[in-house]
Amino acid sequence: MGSYDGAETCELVGLYMLHQLQQIMPPHLIGLYRDDGLAMIPAANGPKMDKLRKQIGSVFKKEGLKITVTTNLVEVNFLDVTLNAVNGRYCPYRKPNDHPLYINAQSNHPPNIIKQLPKKKKVPTATLR
Repeated sequence: MGSYDGAETCELVGLYMLHQLQQIMPPHLIGLYRDDGLAMIPAANGPKMDKLRKQIGSVFKKEGLKITVTTNLVEVNFLDVTLNAVNGRYCPYRKPNDHPLYINAQSNHPPNIIKQLPKKKKVPTATLR
């Protein structure tokens, strides 16, 4: 479990790191959600990508952080979506060990959550993000 303001702190650090990364790559090519990031670099060869990977690593190392960078991917699982850069398609993704939890429509969740539940009796909690 994180701290009371862990998500907000993560957002601030993420914004700062995005600002730092803008020094080495265009900002419209980088995305971040909490502690997950994604960048798309079009038409780059192997040596150029390796140089960029090292630069990204040094930006994070300078701030005392670690990062895992994987390059030359055609398809990537980002958050709960599989993205394909070649054909532009996307589809839902679930991690292999993910076991969805369900809530009962008659539970004591706030009324605005209950209103959003489908007519079914149960719905995965993962869909309530």
